[in-house]
Amino acid sequence: MIELKSFSKQYGKKTVVKDVSFICPDHEITALIGANGAGKTTILKGICAIHYPSSGSIYVNGLSVEESSAETKGAIGYVSENASFPENYFVMEYLIECADIWEKTGKKVLEGKKAKTERISRIIETFSLEEVLKKRIYTLSKGYRQRLSFAQAFIHDPSVLVLDEPVTGLDPLQISEIRSIIKKAGKTKTVLMSTHFMQEAETICGRIVFLHDGQKLAEGSIDEVLKSAGADNLESAFIRLTKTEIH
Repeated sequence: MIELKSFSKQYGKKTVVKDVSFICPDHEITALIGANGAGKTTILKGICAIHYPSSGSIYVNGLSVEESSAETKGAIGYVSENASFPENYFVMEYLIECADIWEKTGKKVLEGKKAKTERISRIIETFSLEEVLKKRIYTLSKGYRQRLSFAQAFIHDPSVLVLDEPVTGLDPLQISEIRSIIKKAGKTKTVLMSTHFMQEAETICGRIVFLHDGQKLAEGSIDEVLKSAGADNLESAFIRLTKTEIH
């Protein structure tokens, strides 16, 4: 589970997220929806302990991110919008290194040569990376780079997935493949996915958090959010709630 309690984040004198609280339940996919610049990535990086709250708290599986960053990082698989890789690595080389790093932290799924080999093989198959294992990362297409980003996030079998705009820039077939992976993961993991695509959220998410100018507008199941806004689709609900907030 992910829980934010009055999370705020400032950069200098600028407040980019203000007093945001919400919960992402276990075994469910939650969408964090907002326009570009709404504060979505700031929240996701806080959950992943890339930075810490200016005020308020974040908990992952009941542990404070600030007080237990090593434990919470180990529980999370993170897919960033623009993944950064060691570009000269071969794909297989990179996956082995990711597995080696997590093995050193005591991840049971990667303990021992046999377990690690089996896990890497399963990840390669899951994300259809067989054709590019001997290619250097800098040669990969956008679609394969995104698959590799998912592969590194899944390799240590995290209980929590944090996905930042996971289908941006992908073609329709790639989007369908990634959606299927996310939906399957949501059956056993806590998944928080940021997006500004309403259709994406309606397709695969059970819960919604609307964000606008760094503040929460609404939270709940899709039906609850639609009812609170008096709308019949998420796009209309977001527009109505945004206008209410502005006025």
